[in-house]
Amino acid sequence: MDPKAWEYTSKELSGNTWPDLERLFEKSGIGDAWWCWCMHHHVSSYSMPENQQPRTRAQRAVGNRRRKAELVKQGRAHGILVYADGEPVGWCQYGPREELPRVDNSRKYRNLAPEDSRERLWRITCFVVDKKYRKSGVASAALNTALESIRKKGGGLVEAIPVSKTDQGPGYMCTGTVSMFEKAGFKIVAPFGNGRTTTVVMRRTI
Repeated sequence: MDPKAWEYTSKELSGNTWPDLERLFEKSGIGDAWWCWCMHHHVSSYSMPENQQPRTRAQRAVGNRRRKAELVKQGRAHGILVYADGEPVGWCQYGPREELPRVDNSRKYRNLAPEDSRERLWRITCFVVDKKYRKSGVASAALNTALESIRKKGGGLVEAIPVSKTDQGPGYMCTGTVSMFEKAGFKIVAPFGNGRTTTVVMRRTI
C-alpha cells in the first residue's frame, strides 16, 4: 500500500513504548538516529575528556542508547511515536528547556533567548522518519501531536530550529523544515546557522 494512504496513530514515549523507539531506530536508512539516539540536545555540552570519548559511532551508539533508556525510566525524556498499521514509522522529540539545554550554550543563541522568563519554554528538537514513509505526512503528524501534548502539560512558548535550506540530503533535515513549522503556526524569529545547511529559530505560543 502507498504510505500516503495510511492513517497514522501516535503514542507518547514511555517505558511501554520504549521498545517501539528501539525498533524504529534500528531500521536502516534513518540517518544518525541509530547512533545519536536523540541525545545531543539532552546534554549542555560534551564535556567528557578527549581520551575517554568514544571513537566510533558504534561505540557512541551503545552509550547513547543506554543513557536514553535511563532518561525514559526517570521521566526525563519526551517524544511522540507515529505508527502505521501498528508499526513505528516516525518520531518527534520535545521537552522543556531544562530537559533539552544544549542550544543555550551556543554563542549564536545567546542574543535570541526569550526575555520573558515567566513563560515556560519548550523545545522541539528532532524528527526521525522511516525512509519508506518520508514525504507522506509522518513528521507533520508527530509535530501536531507533540504540540497537543505540550498544550495538555500547561503550554508556553514552543521553540524549534528547523532547516530552511540544505544540499546535504534528507538526513540533514532531522530538526524539521521551515515550511512544516509555518503550517503549524510558527513564525521565524531569526537566522541561526549558515553553511551547507541553513537553519532558523522559530517560535509560537501554545
